[in-house]
Amino acid sequence: MNKRNALKLTLTLALVFISLSYSVSSADQIVDQMVRDARAAVKEISARELKEMMDQGKKFALIDVREKNEYDGGHIKGSIHIPRGLLEWALTENFKDKNTPFVFYCESGARSALSSQLAQRLGYKNVMNLRGSMREWRAIGYKVYK
Repeated sequence: MNKRNALKLTLTLALVFISLSYSVSSADQIVDQMVRDARAAVKEISARELKEMMDQGKKFALIDVREKNEYDGGHIKGSIHIPRGLLEWALTENFKDKNTPFVFYCESGARSALSSQLAQRLGYKNVMNLRGSMREWRAIGYKVYK
């Protein structure tokens, strides 16, 4: 390969790399904005508030939207595992009452915020997101079940 072709190849690869870097950064920004929008659209509760609801015997569906390996690694007692990718079908098939109270959680609260917003779009009226999700639950020292 001569110097001119090598220079063209180097410049082309540099432009591709810059383009890919911009695309990933742009996609990350879009996802971050989607999560911020979802958090603003749904009611969020803390781990302490969830624990209080549980201790008071309040009735609600606690939905873990993480992947199976995450759920198997430790979850909140009484939670129902519905991975986020199956949520639309599982909710509409298993929860016909649109007034069913839901609390969604994941690892950090981002996937569950998106899931909470989705449940609202499906017409469910009593939807909450566990803001800090499993990270906050564990940080406080609440029990995790396997």
